[in-house]
Amino acid sequence: MSSDFYRALEERFRAPQAEIRRRLEGYLPYLRALRELTPQPRAFDIGCGRGEWLQLLAEEGFKAEGVDLDDSMLAACHERGLQAKNQDALEALSGMADESLDLVTAFHVVEHLEFDYLQQLLPECRRVLRPGGLLILETPNSENLIVGTNNFYLDPTHQRPVPALFLEFLCQYHLFDRCRILRLQEDPALHRGDARIGVWQVLYGVSPDYAVVAQKGPIAQGDVLERLFEQKSGITLEELACRHDEDLQARLPTPGQAQDLEVIIRRQGERLVRLDEQLAKDRLLIDRLVRQIERSPTARLGRLFARLGRPQLKMRWVKHAVATLLRRPVLRMTAVAERRPTLGKPLMRLRQAWPGLDRRFVRYLSVLQGLAGGQESAAMAPRAALLLERLELLASVSEAPTPSVGRARLAYVSPLPPERTGIADYSAELLPVLAERYQIDVIVEQPLVAGQWLQAHCAIRDGAWLLQHAEQYHAVIYHIGNSHYHAWMYNLLRQVPGVVVLHDFYLSGLIWALDCDPRFAGIKWRELHYGSGHTAVAEVACATDEGRAALAYPFNRSLLDAAVGVIVHSQVSLRLARQWYGPDAGADWALVPHLRQPVERESRQTARERLGIAQDAFVVCSFGLLGLTKLNDRLLSAWLASSLAAEPDGLLVFVGELGDDPYAVQLRQAIERSGLADRIRITGWADVETFRGYLAAADMAVQLRTLSRGETSGTVLDCMNYGLPTIVNANGSMADLPPEGVWRLPDEFSDAQLIQALQTLYADESTRVALGATARQLIETVHSPARCASLYADAIERFVARGKADQQRLVAALAPLGAHPSRDALQALASRLEPSQPAIHQPQLLLDITATCRLDRQTGIERVARALTLALLANPPAGIRVEPVYLSDRGGRWHYRYACQYTAHLLGLPAGTSDYAVDACAGDRLIALDISGDSFVAATREGLFERMRADGVSTRMLVHDLLPVTRPELFPARAQEHFHAWLQAVVRLDGAVCVTRTVADELRYWMRIEARWRLDQFRIDYSHHGADLTSSAPSSGLPAEAEALVQRLSQAPSILMVGTLEPRKGYPQALAAFDELWARGVEVNLVIVGREGWRELPDAERRSIPALVRTLREHAQLGRRLFWLDGISDEYLERVYGCCRGLLAASEDEGFGLPLIEAAQHGLPILARDIPVFREVAGEHARFFQADEPIALAQAMQDWIADGFTPASRRLPWLTWKQSAANLASILAEQGC
Repeated sequence: MSSDFYRALEERFRAPQAEIRRRLEGYLPYLRALRELTPQPRAFDIGCGRGEWLQLLAEEGFKAEGVDLDDSMLAACHERGLQAKNQDALEALSGMADESLDLVTAFHVVEHLEFDYLQQLLPECRRVLRPGGLLILETPNSENLIVGTNNFYLDPTHQRPVPALFLEFLCQYHLFDRCRILRLQEDPALHRGDARIGVWQVLYGVSPDYAVVAQKGPIAQGDVLERLFEQKSGITLEELACRHDEDLQARLPTPGQAQDLEVIIRRQGERLVRLDEQLAKDRLLIDRLVRQIERSPTARLGRLFARLGRPQLKMRWVKHAVATLLRRPVLRMTAVAERRPTLGKPLMRLRQAWPGLDRRFVRYLSVLQGLAGGQESAAMAPRAALLLERLELLASVSEAPTPSVGRARLAYVSPLPPERTGIADYSAELLPVLAERYQIDVIVEQPLVAGQWLQAHCAIRDGAWLLQHAEQYHAVIYHIGNSHYHAWMYNLLRQVPGVVVLHDFYLSGLIWALDCDPRFAGIKWRELHYGSGHTAVAEVACATDEGRAALAYPFNRSLLDAAVGVIVHSQVSLRLARQWYGPDAGADWALVPHLRQPVERESRQTARERLGIAQDAFVVCSFGLLGLTKLNDRLLSAWLASSLAAEPDGLLVFVGELGDDPYAVQLRQAIERSGLADRIRITGWADVETFRGYLAAADMAVQLRTLSRGETSGTVLDCMNYGLPTIVNANGSMADLPPEGVWRLPDEFSDAQLIQALQTLYADESTRVALGATARQLIETVHSPARCASLYADAIERFVARGKADQQRLVAALAPLGAHPSRDALQALASRLEPSQPAIHQPQLLLDITATCRLDRQTGIERVARALTLALLANPPAGIRVEPVYLSDRGGRWHYRYACQYTAHLLGLPAGTSDYAVDACAGDRLIALDISGDSFVAATREGLFERMRADGVSTRMLVHDLLPVTRPELFPARAQEHFHAWLQAVVRLDGAVCVTRTVADELRYWMRIEARWRLDQFRIDYSHHGADLTSSAPSSGLPAEAEALVQRLSQAPSILMVGTLEPRKGYPQALAAFDELWARGVEVNLVIVGREGWRELPDAERRSIPALVRTLREHAQLGRRLFWLDGISDEYLERVYGCCRGLLAASEDEGFGLPLIEAAQHGLPILARDIPVFREVAGEHARFFQADEPIALAQAMQDWIADGFTPASRRLPWLTWKQSAANLASILAEQGC
């Protein structure tokens, strides 16, 4: 067997280091007894492994060495500075002198040895031991039936189990004078007289390991080890089996009790018969009542409405029509103000001067908006709310729509000419070829539609018409781009779902336009959070220019959710979908290139004459609105630096409109400074005739872009359609243009590259002609109207077929609800059903902070939750969206809601987004950071987490401690019961992350007893807390007396205790110990920083807290040498840390021990109670005490003070919250989490 394999095997099944250390410390009484016999005893360890036992021997003052045959194990010993070598045990012992050792040990060695070897080893061990010396042999305990029949054989190098009685006999046979069997590792709870002994305890309750401790004679009179050999240690299998039988007998009923049970069962049976008879009578009564109801006027009226057909749909339209009528005066006033700036500015000043009027105005429109468009159910995730709207519509339709005859009927929703948007012109080109396949009605919100073909071939309708007659259409198609021309489609798409043609992936312009409308106030923050999360909200809210910062985010998720299908024009939109919403996003979208009608090009000579351009001029044109994203300034600079500017016939024309923003001002100034303003034109807004004239007149086109919004550049296609040689850079969709059809520069091109392209094409006419010809050929094939119309039809039919299948699925789901289901029933159904389309969203890391965002009582657990939340929000895992959430039963069903309001407060942002229900999908991860108690248990019982896990959401809990079940005497009377229920809910998740290895070990042990059925599927990890106070949203503020107190504490040694006043914190013992120190004349102050605990409970349930508080308040030294700082700020605590000399951690048990880390940060030495978690956190950087009585603690403190508060703690390793959060995130990201 290779050493690598064995090390891997040991790592898999070996206990954690903290657990090994705890087990080894069970032998400390023997080590300390040997120390009493010899000042510096010598010890030899066989099979020393990584050196845990050698380390403990060294700490206890032994001169120890060991042997092992595994060099990698020995390397670990040498790293610790321990004496160990690669040598056979018999060989090493044979080289030692007689009676030269005080202790020989072998932990988990004898089970690996052949019997003959063991027979040789024991006499050698006795030979080298001094009289009174000890031999300790530890090995797996086959008396533990699970160990003896299963766990022992996990190691293939084990020979056979060595029973305890046999090993004891061997030691006696080889003349050891005194032998004893030790069982040290069973559950301490088994020693209680009231402990329940079930079958599992019989099988696994005996200590998994045992040791034989043997002493060499002669034994001196009054030997200090005598009392240890006389003590009873551990529970045998026989004892457990007998106790189990006794417990079983006690639970069985006596003969008298059995007779009583028989009587009870007979009476219950008779009662069931009577109940069945009563139910039959009740059914008859219900049937009579139903017949009466059917004859009632209300039922007759209901049947009348049913005959009229679709009453809910008609009422929905009536509500929309009434709301639209009431909104019309306000909307007209808003439209007039937008068209007339001289009127709009005074109105805006009026709104600002009268905020109350403004709020009423917004409220008026929002109420009407709710009537017109409906609102999401507050307890539902946005996608589920969309599904609810569809279910309500289907439930209101009594029969299927009549299929159309001939061409299918299509509702085409888009701006149309004369609206000044490229999408209007695009639709005017697309509609004639699409009309060959569909009977088309155009849906617009504009006063005039220009174009003879449109007037002759299409019915022109508005949104209200579509809302009323949606069922008459085979399909609805929406053309959506990044401008205010599409704002009116936002609500219509939700009410009448259709196929979305996404002309621009980034839609901040559209959403920003909506936000300026009082009806949609705040929508920009809601959409930003819904699509991109709190990181995006923080970045935009903190930016100097919100609008510019918003350009970086899509703002399109709600529209994509509502779409029946999505059509895009370029690969760049598909890449952006994957970038923002994960690798599967966009997989079901359709790609349809921009179409271009073949053009009959006006002659160059005619076009130049009409535009006033010399026939011999060399004309470079750039088409489209000028602006920052078009890099017009880069083109101007390159043209001026090229040979084209030096030629008198060179002409640069920007065919488009230039605004008045700072960029426009700078561009005009650059043109004026060039001295060539007469050869550089900016045309302003160009109508179709002018635009096409410049396409015909140009020699070359340059179309540059930056900050692409995911749109396809129609102007580039126009240039190619006219056969113009065109220079582009590889930004956005232009990166996908065929290289043979354009001169493509890199996205981040240099001025030199652009100058070279200009000069090459200027100088080489043949290259220009060839490039233009290839470009035109590509347009005529790839972008032909017939091909694009065919692709459109294929995509529409595919999406319609999917929509029909989905509709059939929904109708089938509605059937069991009857003819007129209630809204509650529809809402429950929508929450259960999975939306047919895959979710458009980033993978989420959901941080459950239910208790923190509701109460935030500033407890240690809530400080941890705040710190981890802030750290993960500031440094989210790559490709993951971090979302704080909380549990809610709003709407009568347990669900998670995004904690938008609390998170905004935490980040210091305006609360622009209300909380709403979480939409969790496969691949998301949830971890609960605090303890929400009854809410978590209730949500578990209702099946929330079972549903989430079934949907592919990983669920974990951050477990801070198990103290209410391991130390119930330190908590309120019913805390154990409640915490036990909480733990039973926790184990139904996918796993837990504990705050220390110690807590992880405790949780595993608890699960072996209480939830063994989940052990194999439940993952347990651990991650230490951070400790940089400034990263946990610290509180601030100093009281007036703070400075004087700080100075006073600095004048004498002050010892600090930090923690809530609770029974487990050890305050009564510490206070009594300080009373003893003061009585001895020791000059020292005690400073207690902590709130009074459990204030919400009556005094009778607060255990020792009321007495402790009275003692503190009435103490004679209060304000002199005793100081209690109740509920101070984190800023004040920092000052107190700075003026104290040491920290006393007297807790009887803890989950982590954050004050130890904070003390080390401030250089405070630490005196801590010797409990496993403090050992894990502080290690060698703290002094530990064991004290059951105040006098022992007082002595430990006096010794600590006398020794100069040693050891120092500054080198105690600790994590920042950023590092802690990164550890937690990496654990959650691991496979299977």
